[in-house]
Amino acid sequence: MQEQCNKPDISTSLLHMPQAAGTFGATTAPVFQTSAFAHSTAQELENIFAGKTPGFSYSRLGNPTLEAFQRMMAAAEGGFSATACASGSAAVAMTLLNILSSGDEIIAAAGLYGGTLDFFKDIEAFGIKTVLLEDITYEAISAAVTERTKAIFAEVISNPGLKVLDIQEAARAAHDHELPLIVDATTITPILARPAELGADIILHSSSKYINGSGSAISGVIVDAGSYKWTAEKFPVMGKHLRFGKAAFTARLRDTVWRNIGACLAPANAFLNITGLETLQLRMERICENALSLARHFQETGVSVNYPGLPGSAEYAKVQKQLKNGMAGGILTIRTGSKAAAFQVIDALKYALNVSNIGDTKTLVVHPHSTIFIHSTEEEKQAAGVYDDMIRISVGIENIRDIINDFDRALKEAK
Repeated sequence: MQEQCNKPDISTSLLHMPQAAGTFGATTAPVFQTSAFAHSTAQELENIFAGKTPGFSYSRLGNPTLEAFQRMMAAAEGGFSATACASGSAAVAMTLLNILSSGDEIIAAAGLYGGTLDFFKDIEAFGIKTVLLEDITYEAISAAVTERTKAIFAEVISNPGLKVLDIQEAARAAHDHELPLIVDATTITPILARPAELGADIILHSSSKYINGSGSAISGVIVDAGSYKWTAEKFPVMGKHLRFGKAAFTARLRDTVWRNIGACLAPANAFLNITGLETLQLRMERICENALSLARHFQETGVSVNYPGLPGSAEYAKVQKQLKNGMAGGILTIRTGSKAAAFQVIDALKYALNVSNIGDTKTLVVHPHSTIFIHSTEEEKQAAGVYDDMIRISVGIENIRDIINDFDRALKEAK
């Protein structure tokens, strides 16, 4: 009887979530590939638009396949609700535009993904300032907070600098200053940690990556933990949505920014992500195992490697403290001595593909300095841990011996 009451492991939950079940006995959620939904009466459609009754009217505003994916992500993260977007970048933009006004400030980690840093530059035109910190610590946050600060933003494992956020410390600092902590958890997924359980208020994913798993769909997800107490004094834009209590953030998001900008997720892409979630734990465990093996091999053969799962890493203690079984994700970087050598290694690889994505089943490599950080200044690249001789490696699920041999051969040819 006790065993029946135990909470199932996430690997089981992701396979048996009732909200993802299809109709007519289907074992997966069907794809509702339609732009709009017909209703029998005008009153019924009015009630849906007014939010008086649940239902679907137009796929930009909601779709059953999309709803199934959102419910799965909320459950996987242990969150209150989830809202899916057309991309990870859209998820970042929707989150911040949902709470910020002209004159507001954000405190963020300097080592963020290049596209996120570019967005912070874009919103400067609207009077929104970002204060970048080299390290997100309690002391650094406290020193940077002003009366205009409205949020703390960081990646759990930065890409590609690979700095690890102490989520509990950042959450304590944010909450002591009555601010929400927003984290990008793309590189860890709910398998390695649930940031909501460690104090994060909003959790973001570029679900194009590990959630999808096969590189077949662009998408992003905003998970609202429902933990932050929004107030009119600090967030006047919340206005009438404050009456929804813990659902205020999602209520405003769905009613304004997400709805009006139209960065919605296509039903077919939502379906591909649902399929990806079913194998997420298996893939993440294999990817982390492979990444650690590859990092150890580089270390043993004298290649300059950065991976937070290595005992010698400055980030190792934070990995052990908060990530499941010390798994440190699937991203590592190596330095080759020069940009020319980095290009030679990339060009010589046989199995590792030269792709600007991460989180695929296949091993992927990219030269961040000349690609995803091409719009950043040299100072910004240095702050993000990006160098012109660096290669970022997103480790896949191949046989690790084949990947090791591939890199050994490419490095030898480059020399």
